[in-house]
Amino acid sequence: MNKPLLEMKNINSFYGPVQVHFDLSMTVPENSIVCLLGGNASGKSTTMKTILGLQVPKSGTVSMEGRDITGLPTPEIVRSGIATVPEARRLFGDMTVRENLMMGAYTRTDKPAIAEDFERMLELFPRLKERVSQKAGTMSGGEQQMVAMARALMARPKLICMDEPTMGLSPLFVDRVLELIATVRSTGVSVFMVEQNASIALSIADYGYVLQTGRIMLEGPASDLLADPRIRSAYLGEDIAA
Repeated sequence: MNKPLLEMKNINSFYGPVQVHFDLSMTVPENSIVCLLGGNASGKSTTMKTILGLQVPKSGTVSMEGRDITGLPTPEIVRSGIATVPEARRLFGDMTVRENLMMGAYTRTDKPAIAEDFERMLELFPRLKERVSQKAGTMSGGEQQMVAMARALMARPKLICMDEPTMGLSPLFVDRVLELIATVRSTGVSVFMVEQNASIALSIADYGYVLQTGRIMLEGPASDLLADPRIRSAYLGEDIAA
């Protein structure tokens, strides 16, 4: 396994008196795709919020490249090398593709490099090059997901956290987004993705975790999890006894 990039160790999170995470521990290695699977109310969204500093755990640590970032302000966590593609993308609908992408570089001051990265995004996402002056809110769901991914990459992150990246997309765009996630990893950027669709997530990931009521119930190489009868029964709708 590659060197650890992001590590969560013994995370215990609460919303008031209700405990959400129970000694949650996960690792995202360098140059890898790691997926977190789980149903509704399993704690997936809280996991993402904890990484981004939006939810501070009662105990446990989140580390980025060995540095403790637990509970730091979100802008500082972003500057540590973590970007996000949030659920439902959350673009600035009245702003153009160009303006949305440039928002991804708001923490940077290296203007020549920002301009180079912008052109690189248009090469990586050719469809956006055709629509660079179009308002993001008028684009299809798949196109908006490309804008969200390109915006995240404009921060020059070491890790991108993606929350349900294929939600609501047509099958054609699901395949395209998966290709782009693989392309992102090939550039040296790790990906941590939260997904309900196990077959989609495990088809692209290197390693996976299964979260149930705040506890990691299963983990392992994605190919092993995809073949695991418990995964196939619970997430892929297959009757193992048949």
